[in-house]
Amino acid sequence: MHPPLADPTQPYVSLPTLKGWLAARGVDVTVVDLNLEAAHWLLREDTLSALAERVGRRFLALDGQPSLDFEGQREWLALHDARRAAGQLLACDPPPVAVFQSPERFYEPVAYSHARLRVDAAFTALSAAYYPYRYGFNVVAHALLPWSFDALARYATGEHSPFSKLYATWARRLAEDVRLVGLSVVFPSQLPEALALAHAVRRHRPRALLVLGGPAIHQIVTHLPEALKRRLLTEHADGIGLYEGEATVQALAQRAEAWTAAQDAPARHALLSEVPNLLSCAPDGALVMGPRFTLDLRDVPAPDFSDLDLDRYWAPSRTLLYAPTRGCYWGRCSFCYYGLADTTTASYREVPPERAAEQLEALQATTGAQHVYLSCDVLSPRYAVRLAQALLDRGVTLTWSSDLKIERYYTAERARLLARAGLRAAAFGIESGSDRILALIDKGTDRATMTEVNRLFHEAGIATEWMTFTDHPGESADEALDTVSWIAEQRALVDLFIVGKFGLESGSLIAQSPERFGIEQVYYASGDELRLYALFRPAGGPRTADDEARVEQAIAEVGRAFALHPYPWAGANSTHHTLLHFVRFGQDAFKTHFQLAGALARELPRAPRSAVEGLRHTPRYDVATVRSQVEEFLAGYLVSALYTTLPGRRLGKDDTAFAPLSESDYAKAIATVPALEPRSLRGSRTRGPRR
Repeated sequence: MHPPLADPTQPYVSLPTLKGWLAARGVDVTVVDLNLEAAHWLLREDTLSALAERVGRRFLALDGQPSLDFEGQREWLALHDARRAAGQLLACDPPPVAVFQSPERFYEPVAYSHARLRVDAAFTALSAAYYPYRYGFNVVAHALLPWSFDALARYATGEHSPFSKLYATWARRLAEDVRLVGLSVVFPSQLPEALALAHAVRRHRPRALLVLGGPAIHQIVTHLPEALKRRLLTEHADGIGLYEGEATVQALAQRAEAWTAAQDAPARHALLSEVPNLLSCAPDGALVMGPRFTLDLRDVPAPDFSDLDLDRYWAPSRTLLYAPTRGCYWGRCSFCYYGLADTTTASYREVPPERAAEQLEALQATTGAQHVYLSCDVLSPRYAVRLAQALLDRGVTLTWSSDLKIERYYTAERARLLARAGLRAAAFGIESGSDRILALIDKGTDRATMTEVNRLFHEAGIATEWMTFTDHPGESADEALDTVSWIAEQRALVDLFIVGKFGLESGSLIAQSPERFGIEQVYYASGDELRLYALFRPAGGPRTADDEARVEQAIAEVGRAFALHPYPWAGANSTHHTLLHFVRFGQDAFKTHFQLAGALARELPRAPRSAVEGLRHTPRYDVATVRSQVEEFLAGYLVSALYTTLPGRRLGKDDTAFAPLSESDYAKAIATVPALEPRSLRGSRTRGPRR
């Protein structure tokens, strides 16, 4: 099962790939995309009506209170702001999914933009209705606090998820003879929902062997202290698949019937202890890791998408994801921690290009899909060219995109070859416009080379998408501005871009050797038990607010020439919707097409007056006062909490400090914020925000 919340526009690659490998070995598995089911459920008419009613009822309840403490103020404000969104959803015509799946409306800029905004409105309403949780595609957050294991346990067992009834329905549908259920946690946003789903499976199929796996759970578990690994296993799952899952699931399938029939915990665990790449917990509490297995890609079968209805995904035409390589051929970038590895990246392996071309041809024939995203860490330049030639040799006429690392190997002739073979968009890991930072990153290339190779791709007719970031340890504000000004200089040859902000990942080279990169302290928030991202203190201290403002303003200025939108929409790097717009409107799609819609596409038309009382109720509390108090407190609190380090707390064997950001820290802080009263009660006693 692929749990929520992630991209609903195309099927993710991992489970069809796993199914293809297992089917070739006689193991019968069924793939269920519950992320897609949750996305459809969210936009059903009855769901949207129930959401609007829930927002309205809760807003009336809070607005009727004689006073609001700080958490009440935050929830009241979220509900107040969600009322307009909820009203928009009740006047949802045409429905967003109908727009995304329509071969005509999908390409109309106003229709597409309004459909996207309506999905955003649904998540705004969902987040307010289920406060303090926050939702979006690739987001399931616990208010502003990091996820602790206590918070995860409450969420999973208390049916706090808005998808709880959906999970129960699907858990009941599992056949009585299902012996093994695997939940694939690809993205961190899926973990809370995967645990909620796991407990639904436990309630309805208590004898099934339940296992977690996938890249996100791998990266979380790899760096957890042993006590938290043990807690994850004893509270939520029977086993956790680390690294690659093919041999793991095959071995589990062979043992599942015996595991179900076993009479006691020691007998059950004996069946799991030798399963490749499986972490399990013995009855005495000892953690046991099975033998390591790494897949040889030279003779793997094609993915099997047969369990999935490809026409239910949110797009007007089918697409497939295919992984011809695993790992990264470069594997040296300082900031990177990607995939199924302990640190940095996994070992690089390739499906022979002729075999990959043959499989892509067969997948196209069986599914009718014309578009493919080559979903891998990165294609080596030589492999990309060899695969392109193999596609041409077989006469395969697919349109495809992928992530590439710029190398001098890409000549004008080779770029044209890639374009002839169907490459229409390439996302480049540009990272920085400063050669000093590129050398510090160990990118293996420089600004001049990337400028030239990008030009060759663009001139060959391939849309280029730049992935950059600022705030790498040691980067100055001027070096950050170099990145942004470079994008502006190359705007005619850059078709889409993102400027992210550096985050220190636990498995990166920087996290392993922070002193090499000018970091004087690495630490975690006290409530952050997943430990995906570390906090750090650079030797020179953080940038000034003025420098931050200069960089943000420069990014905003260059971004005005593009229609940039977040994942998974058109206008985000490496998405299905983006590729389809490039194919239809050419490389300049995000500089010309959506701009035709102008202001009409930036906000939804005014909805008719809602019949839901709570959505049209005149608030008793003053919105400006509540907003001012909430925003002022949070602005000061988060800076203080994240950048204050206290000694003495050990989250793991290497920790010497922590930041006071946990549920208990937050509760102490908000106790100092004054309560607010409604306007009608305050009179001369009006209290503004705490100063």
